[in-house]
Amino acid sequence: MPTRTVSNNFNMYEIQKSNYITQEMSFKSRSDYGFGFDGDYYKPVSSGIIGFTAELVAAVIPCSGYNAKHPKTRYLPELLPFIGKVCKKCKVDLRTMLFALIYAKRFGEALERQGSSARGEYGTCHRIFLASLLLAKKAQGDQSVYFDNNQLAECTDGVWSVKDIEMMEKALASTIGFDFIVDEETVKGFVEEHRSELCWFR
Repeated sequence: MPTRTVSNNFNMYEIQKSNYITQEMSFKSRSDYGFGFDGDYYKPVSSGIIGFTAELVAAVIPCSGYNAKHPKTRYLPELLPFIGKVCKKCKVDLRTMLFALIYAKRFGEALERQGSSARGEYGTCHRIFLASLLLAKKAQGDQSVYFDNNQLAECTDGVWSVKDIEMMEKALASTIGFDFIVDEETVKGFVEEHRSELCWFR
């Protein structure tokens, strides 16, 4: 099967719905997950978790290296520092990161089920992370999640617009079949599956 290239707009995936996260899909409060959240208290994710996130997202789809000729993505930092920057500027907490990782993993599994041999351009993994993070924020239905579409777009320093971010989200949502349900057992199962990689987190 010939290798396909995934464009930075995920054009290979049809957007099927626009309003795909409903109020009924809100989940438990932060304290219910035992992650140490209390009211407006924010605890940054560790460098270890950021590193694990970069590894998992990079493994979702093989991507080409840095493309200096691209008019926009050539200004993107590599994936690891990019994730670190987003986490710092948007105050991403552990619970939100775990939700995002679960969605990114579902995206990769969906590609495998399709028998896809697609390859991504430089910046595709950055897009997967942003889309997963935005889904994670909306799925929680929690006002104490600190960022929104505008802040995520600002983190890209003009590389992508708010509309671009929204299209990423819709494309990823369509690819995973609008499977947004992440409950406590889902989170626990994910943590258990990756216990060895998450050994630095207590």
